[in-house]
Amino acid sequence: MDDGDGPSSLGAFPYRRVRVTCVWCPRRRGDYCVERLIARHGAGVSLDEVLRRITATCRYPKPWGRRGPNKYHPWCRAQFSDLGTGKPPNRKR
Repeated sequence: MDDGDGPSSLGAFPYRRVRVTCVWCPRRRGDYCVERLIARHGAGVSLDEVLRRITATCRYPKPWGRRGPNKYHPWCRAQFSDLGTGKPPNRKR
C-alpha cells in the first residue's frame, strides 16, 4: 500500500476523512472519521493494518503478508481512494 511518498501511519493521514473503495465491490465503500479511527486503533497503526481491519468481512479476502493470487482469482482490492489523486476531499487537519 505504501509507495514511499504517502503517509505510513494513521496519525500521519493528511485528511479528516478516510475514504475506502474497492474495484470488485462497487457498492461496498466506506467513509470514516480519522479521529474516531485513531481513538479506536491508535495513531501509530499502519495504513495497511487499518485497511485490513476495515475489510475484515470482505468476501474476497486478501492474503495479507503473502504473495497475492493471480489476476484470474478475485481478491480484495480495497484502497484509500483519496491518496495520490491530487484532489483532497477536504481541508487538512
